[in-house]
Amino acid sequence: MLDNRQLSAIMFTDIEGYTALMQHDEKNAVIIRAKHREIFKTFTDKHNGELIHYFGDGTLSIFKSSVEAIKCAIKMQTEFQKEPSIPVRIGIHVGDIIKTETDIIGDAVNVASRIENLAIPGSILISGKVRDQIRSQNDIKVKFLDAFDLKNVVEAIPVFAIDNEGLVIPNPKKIKKRQRENFKNETSKSKDKRTIYVIFILSLLIILSALLYDKFFNTATMQIENTIAVLPFENLSTDEDSDIFTDGITEDILTNLSKLKQLHVISRTSVVQYKNSNKPISDIAKELGVVYILQGSIRKYGDKIRVTAQLINAKSDIQIWADTYDKTITDIFAIQSEVSKEIVGAMQFEISVEDQENLSSIPTKSIDAYQLFLRGRKEADKRTTESIAKSIEFYQKAIDLDPNYAEAYAEIANSIFLQTYYGNADPEEAKIKAESYLEKAENLNNKISRVYTVKGLLYNYSKQYDKAKQAFERAIILSPNDVTARHQYSTFFYYTENYEKELEQAEIAYKLDPLSFATASNLFTAYTSNEKYDEAEKLIADIVKNNKESDPFIINRLYMRLYMSKPDYIKAIKPLKELADQDENYLWILGYSYGQIGDTVNAYKVIKAIKALPPHRLQSHRIAVVFAGLNENDSVFYYLDTIRNKSDFFNNNRLYYFDDVNFIQLEPGSGAAANRPGAPNLC
Repeated sequence: MLDNRQLSAIMFTDIEGYTALMQHDEKNAVIIRAKHREIFKTFTDKHNGELIHYFGDGTLSIFKSSVEAIKCAIKMQTEFQKEPSIPVRIGIHVGDIIKTETDIIGDAVNVASRIENLAIPGSILISGKVRDQIRSQNDIKVKFLDAFDLKNVVEAIPVFAIDNEGLVIPNPKKIKKRQRENFKNETSKSKDKRTIYVIFILSLLIILSALLYDKFFNTATMQIENTIAVLPFENLSTDEDSDIFTDGITEDILTNLSKLKQLHVISRTSVVQYKNSNKPISDIAKELGVVYILQGSIRKYGDKIRVTAQLINAKSDIQIWADTYDKTITDIFAIQSEVSKEIVGAMQFEISVEDQENLSSIPTKSIDAYQLFLRGRKEADKRTTESIAKSIEFYQKAIDLDPNYAEAYAEIANSIFLQTYYGNADPEEAKIKAESYLEKAENLNNKISRVYTVKGLLYNYSKQYDKAKQAFERAIILSPNDVTARHQYSTFFYYTENYEKELEQAEIAYKLDPLSFATASNLFTAYTSNEKYDEAEKLIADIVKNNKESDPFIINRLYMRLYMSKPDYIKAIKPLKELADQDENYLWILGYSYGQIGDTVNAYKVIKAIKALPPHRLQSHRIAVVFAGLNENDSVFYYLDTIRNKSDFFNNNRLYYFDDVNFIQLEPGSGAAANRPGAPNLC
C-alpha cells in the first residue's frame, strides 16, 4: 500500500509516574492503564479520531480537525480526573504527516510529542498552529504560556494551554526549569556501563578530561603568580600611522602570550584604558588583578625600529627583565617573538615545543599587508556601520598583497558577520560569505584561534550547537586567554540552557577582561540565568565603579533586567520610567509592570501613550503585552489577532515572550544589539 500524505491534528497522551507506579503497585498500575485506554477509545471514536498505536502508558492518535482533537481531549481530561483519578498529560499539534499501514511519520509528530512532554497531569497543551485553527470556537478557552525551544525542532514553538473549567494550567517558568534539568540529566548520563573494564576506562577519561578542562577551559585554576597585563607601549615615533603600528605590535605581543596555557593574560580591552596613563604600576596591577606588568616603547624612523620592553613584578615593584631591540621594520615579527620568549624565561616556566613554534610563527612576509591589517583591526574595533565596512576594505587589500595571510581571512570573516549586528546585512548572505573566508583561513593555518571563534559564532546563529561547541573548544585550546572565545562559549551555554556552564565561562571572560562592559554584561546575564540576583546587583555597582562615565541609560537597563528577572515589578518601575522617558520602546514593558502590581490607572495611561505613537509593525503586540500584565486575556487575543505578520511575534531571534524574564529581550536595531546575549566579538 502506498504511503498517504495528509494534514492531521496529532495527539499524544501519557500517564505521568506510571513506570514508578508499576514498580511499586503493579496491580493498581494495570487497573489505571485499563481505565485510561477505555476512556481514550470511547472519546476518540466519538470525535472521529484514529488510534495509531498504544505504547505502554501512552497513546498516539490523529484527528481530521484540531477542533475535534481538542474537544476530545477536554472530555478525556474530565473523565481522567474522576476518582480514581489518572494523571494524564496531553499535547496536540497540527501538521503534514505521511501515514503508512502501521505508523505516521513527519516533523509534526516530533513536535506533538515534545509539546506533550511540556504538559503536566490534568493539562492540555497545544501549538500556535492549533491555536490559529480554533480562534472562532468560543467554547474553547486558551491561555498563552510561552514560546519554547524543543529538542530537534529548529524554531521556538509558541505553546498554549486549554483553559476550560477543570483543566490545569502549567507554570511556564517551571516548564523551563524542568527543561533545563532534563538537559543536564541527558548530558550527564554515561552511555556504557556494561563492564568494570569500561567503567574503569571511562573513569580515566573523565579524570583526564577534568585535567584538560582545568588546563585549557578553566583559567581560574591557574596560579595567581602567572598573571600578566601588557600595557599599551608608548609611541615615540612621528611617522604617519605610527600610533596604529605601535598599538598593533603591543596587541600582537599580548596575543602571542595569550596562547600560553600557563599564563593568565588580561585582554586588551581592559589594558587599553591605561594608554598614556600616569597611574602607578602597583595601582594598575591591583585594578587588573595581576602580578606582572609588561610595558615599553616603540620608536620608528624610516625603515628602522627600536623596541624597548621591561617586565615588572608589581608585588615587589622590581624590574625582573628588560631589553632593547634595534631592527629593521621587516623584522617586527621576530621582535614580537623574542619579547614573548624572554618573558617566558623571566617568569621561569617551561613551555612545549609546540608553544615555542607558535611564538615563532610569522603571519605574513609583507610588512605593507601587515600595516593594512592593523588599520583594518583598528576600524573594526570602533563598532560602527562605517568602520566595519572600512575594516573589510583594509583586510581585503592586505589579502590582495598577501593571498596567504590567514589572519586577514579570519578577521574579514568576522567583520562580514559583524555587519549583521552593526549594519543591515542579511544574516544568511553574510554567513555564507564569512564561511568562505574562514575556509581559506583554516586551509592556510589551522592554529588561529579567531577562525574557530567566528565559526562558533556562525554555528550559534544557525543553531548547529554540536558544531559550535567543537569550534569554541578548539579556539580555547589554541588560545586559553582568548576572551572573545570565552565570551561566545558562554553565550553558547545560554542558548543551550546549560546555565551553570554559562556562568563558568562568563566568569573566566570577566577575569580576563575585568574593565570591559561587554564581559560584565555577559556575566550579568549569566548571574540572572542562574538566579544569582545578589551577585548581579553587586556587579552593576562594580560596572558603575569601573566606568566612571557609564551611560545612565545602560545602567537603568541592567536594573530593569535584574528586577524583571526576579521578578520584582515594584522595583522595576523606577528604571523603566527613566528608560521610557528616553526610548518609547520601553513603554510596553513599563505598562506590563504596572499591570502586574495592580496599578490599572498607569497601565491604561501607557496603552493610551502607545496608541498615540506613530504606527509601528509591533504596536498591537505591545498593547497586547500590557493587557497581559493586567490579565485581561480577551484584550490580549484581540490585539494579537490584529498583528499583520505573526512571525514578528513568534520569531525565535526576537524574543517577545510573556515570561517574566524573557519577554523583555530587546529588539535588534533598538540600539541594544551589542548588549544582548550572543552579540559577537565585543571583547
